[in-house]
Amino acid sequence: MVRLRGDLDARSAGQTGQRLLRVIGTGPEVLEVDLTELRHLSPVGCAAFFNALRAARVQGTRLIITHPSDQAEKVMRQIGLTYALTHGDTETT
Repeated sequence: MVRLRGDLDARSAGQTGQRLLRVIGTGPEVLEVDLTELRHLSPVGCAAFFNALRAARVQGTRLIITHPSDQAEKVMRQIGLTYALTHGDTETT
């Protein structure tokens, strides 16, 4: 499980994305990304999730994003991330 805190935006997307890719590279069957403590998600910040999703599919890892705030859920829907997560071997809860 990876727990994100603070803001996920243009300043933090690259570092967060690399962290997710490192975890996926270890070959987990499932990777849960917990957004309980994420204060803000920007559309640019979603790039970290799209890159992680792509890598997870290649690796055979199921990516699950849990506990998004209303704001994060709205951004994920608007940018198409919710759709991408629910079509394939991944899901959002």
